Amino acid sequence: MTITIARARRDDAFACAALRLRSDLEEGHLNRAGFVTEYADDFLSAFDEVPTWIATRSDGTVVGIVQCALVHRMPTLARGAKPWLYVAFVFVVPDERGAGLGERMLRTVDAWADARGVERMLLNTRPKARPLYERLGLGAPEERHMHRDAPFAATKEQR
Repeated sequence: MTITIARARRDDAFACAALRLRSDLEEGHLNRAGFVTEYADDFLSAFDEVPTWIATRSDGTVVGIVQCALVHRMPTLARGAKPWLYVAFVFVVPDERGAGLGERMLRTVDAWADARGVERMLLNTRPKARPLYERLGLGAPEERHMHRDAPFAATKEQR
């Protein structure tokens, strides 16, 4: 069956929510009442800031998603304004894994980002997904990159 990759539309909100739910359940998280509606509402409210691509079979079944956040970096004296792309969520349904769909979706996102002058693509990954990202040229960040998980208030209280 043919699979098409395209930018998600607003009316794909519930399909995207269903894929997020499947991914979370697969990771062992517990479902909660109202999650799909909560996700769909948030998807719609952040639609313009969260570029999303979905992979759809010819029968209309959505089988994959890549969701990103475009980060605008202000210009400095050393460089002009250059956006970054944070890849926030990649998921392919189990029966489509291993056939190259994840790679196809990410290459689609990469082409989109390149056309917009994106200077850097960032993501977090699980060990089992590293080979996919490495095939696409992603690698460990420079040593100067750091991150911190919330809550941030704890640090303020320690000062």
